[in-house]
Amino acid sequence: MTLSVRRFAGLLFSLVLGAIAPVAVAQNNQDVMAATDDGANANTGPLHTVTIITPDLAALRKLYETGLGLTVTGPHVISDETRAAQQRLWGMPNDLKYDIYLFRRPGVEGTIQMRVLVTDNATPHMRSGWNRQQIGPYGMGFPTLDVYEADEELRALGFERAVPEVEVFQVSAPNGDSYPVTEAPFYGPEYLRIIAIGRGGGRPQVGSYNQATGRGGPVYATQIVPDADAMIDFFTTVLDMEVRSDRMWREYEIPFRFSLIHAKGSQTGHTPLVEYEDEHEIPGTGAAPRPPNRGMAIWSYKVKDLDGILDRANAANVPVHTAPQTYSSPSLGQHRAATFLAPNGFMIEVFEEAI
Repeated sequence: MTLSVRRFAGLLFSLVLGAIAPVAVAQNNQDVMAATDDGANANTGPLHTVTIITPDLAALRKLYETGLGLTVTGPHVISDETRAAQQRLWGMPNDLKYDIYLFRRPGVEGTIQMRVLVTDNATPHMRSGWNRQQIGPYGMGFPTLDVYEADEELRALGFERAVPEVEVFQVSAPNGDSYPVTEAPFYGPEYLRIIAIGRGGGRPQVGSYNQATGRGGPVYATQIVPDADAMIDFFTTVLDMEVRSDRMWREYEIPFRFSLIHAKGSQTGHTPLVEYEDEHEIPGTGAAPRPPNRGMAIWSYKVKDLDGILDRANAANVPVHTAPQTYSSPSLGQHRAATFLAPNGFMIEVFEEAI
């Protein structure tokens, strides 16, 4: 069976919604995205902050502020001590200057915060384009009650939809129930895709949204990875997260594996991972998927017990990139943070509140 480009673009994200009955580690029979418990014993929370590095603030503001309704603050003043701690944690060169802006959706709990580092000089791109088969950080999702309205608004701003028309799919839950999903993926700055996505049939949306505007997000971030097994092992062993869906699709022209990772007890802030078979993978640019390179560079998770995470990493022989630093920042407040490199080289930051 041949899968059209238009159909495939939507399929990648409709998988997040349970398009095929999954083989899952932690599964709710009615909804693959639903939590199986209240997460009371979970150490790691959902994805808290996505860091994007760019020299082009205006392009991001046009999409995320004007087009998607996020509120932007900055540049935020930080002390020399804070900047030094960030440079150690993130591997930012001392001679690369940057300003910090925060993109948020106030009043909507569960929305991922975007921390944007605007550099004074352009750094190398992690990606060379929007090709969905290219290895690297890929995009973010935005729950939207009226996808057609959002589609018109984004196109009016000059953004290009990644498919010829808005996609509507009838997808299946694990118990066989079906419901419609509407999607409009767009090409965004720094070669990241964004998708306005809505679930129908009385299903909850893919994450938190503003009840008044019908808009939300970002609520998930995704990557194309070369080794899903290694990534799953990292997220479950070190961060104590769970896999709610893990399946291989071979029915179509371009086969791929899809793995849906959640914090225990959470329905938002999840991280879909996609792995293509080797012959279909397209390498990245050679620039490591982390600071100081351009694009989506860090995923940050709030934890209850940072030392517990460090103990799990030590037991699994996973090295710490930068040992804990305690400082105050506009994005995370007074906190204690450490960083790791995931198996694909992407930077993961974990932090706990500090007194």
